[in-house]
Amino acid sequence: MQVDGYLMVIITVLLLFLFYRGIQSWLRKPAVLRRGLRFELNEEIEDHPAVDLLKSAGYEVISGKLKVPLTFKVNRMELHSRLFIDYVVVQGEELFLVRLERPRQPVDWTGSGVRKELLPFLLLYPDCSGLLYIDADYSEIKVIVLDSDDE
Repeated sequence: MQVDGYLMVIITVLLLFLFYRGIQSWLRKPAVLRRGLRFELNEEIEDHPAVDLLKSAGYEVISGKLKVPLTFKVNRMELHSRLFIDYVVVQGEELFLVRLERPRQPVDWTGSGVRKELLPFLLLYPDCSGLLYIDADYSEIKVIVLDSDDE
């Protein structure tokens, strides 16, 4: 009879420990932003040197320029803005957003510069594998992927 009591105590302690570990794991997970916004693909793909550059690098262009409308509420007042995505491409199973270099809006290639200019795209569409930043003048494609800083 005493063995049954010890066994019940051991099982209860084990279950409480597993429950505690599960709660701790759940609490330490980073908050998940809402799923990415959906977008309609634009089948109208304008001729541009970037399209040829993407194709030669093994990407398939599946969408032309997209305008992503954004609405913010600040103290019950609505503010409107938009983001522009130049192309959407696929390579294998991976989907990438494409942003062309804009001479009037140069990117400061530091951590804070990339965050300021390109992070909104990666956060709005977390299901994308990353963002391709294209400098067509130099035929350069930069692959930007949001990576965690965990080490």
